[in-house]
Amino acid sequence: MKTVAIHYFTGTGNTAHSVKQIKEQLRAAGYEITVQQVKKGVVPLTGAFDYHIFAFPVLSWAPPVIMKRYMRQMPVSKGTKTAVLAVNGSIFHDGKLVKGYTGQALEQAESILRHKKYDVFLTANASFPDNWTQATNPCSKEDSAAIFPLGDAEVRQFTDDFIGEKRSLYRCGWFNRLWSYIVAFLFGLIGRRALGKFYIADENCTGCGICVKQCPVRTIKMDNHKPKGRPYWGTKCEDCNRCINICPERSIQVSVPLLIILFGINIGLTIYAARAILLYTPLWLHVGRIPLFGLELLFKVIATLLLLWVTFVPIAAFFQMLLRIPGARRFFSKSYTQNFRRYKADI
Repeated sequence: MKTVAIHYFTGTGNTAHSVKQIKEQLRAAGYEITVQQVKKGVVPLTGAFDYHIFAFPVLSWAPPVIMKRYMRQMPVSKGTKTAVLAVNGSIFHDGKLVKGYTGQALEQAESILRHKKYDVFLTANASFPDNWTQATNPCSKEDSAAIFPLGDAEVRQFTDDFIGEKRSLYRCGWFNRLWSYIVAFLFGLIGRRALGKFYIADENCTGCGICVKQCPVRTIKMDNHKPKGRPYWGTKCEDCNRCINICPERSIQVSVPLLIILFGINIGLTIYAARAILLYTPLWLHVGRIPLFGLELLFKVIATLLLLWVTFVPIAAFFQMLLRIPGARRFFSKSYTQNFRRYKADI
């Protein structure tokens, strides 16, 4: 009996739903299946398998950072046949289905696995209801019901191609690969961490801790300051949107005041630092024009990264303490997500 290891990361359940379908279809075809969900603390499977399948949601045109780290930790292979499935979000716009765009996500995953000597022969997409609740209102139940069969059909096609060992590799073109890689790199380095800092639990939070227990990267902690403990977000957020969608009280929101204040502080500090660098670097360093330009650019990059850390770690921690004051929490809970739907896939 042929053996298959399925490795997957999931946020709100679309990828988990896909993996369940793949598993059932492969078992019906006579394969022996081992499934591993990727989350913090999980190490790659080390057994001998005939095939590997990797599945993940596309986050800002890339695999989730934790998934990339997991793939890089995979043992070196001897050419084991491998397939990769990327799960995108879809919406209906003006009555037309608009599928999410993968960008360079599949090609980046393929590159990582090929570096580890895996024979990646199949990469494909499947589209399910959009779940980026932090930015957009999730699909209605009616739209979700219409999208799911289409995604299921794409997963079945992927599995059929896998069983038939059809060699088919997704390509987005060099230009799309370039810009989506740059955006994905910045998102993985900065964006996902900053977006996690804008989450807040409003007055409806009961302190149940479900978000803490369900966070796949354990970046959510509980502030047990009396009278009621509430969650707060660290700097390792994947922006998978699981927490905002699974909260039973719909109490997790994106804080608009916090977003405006933190970004305002960061922009102000960055502009001040850039002006100071342009003013003082020529006075401190007496070098030629070209070396001076290079040094100024280097100092600006260093200052930008340093000030991002200052904004989203110590300054954000200060605001976290302010949230212990009921009136402050009510103010910072003002959000556009309060009227958004929430989304979880049926698994």
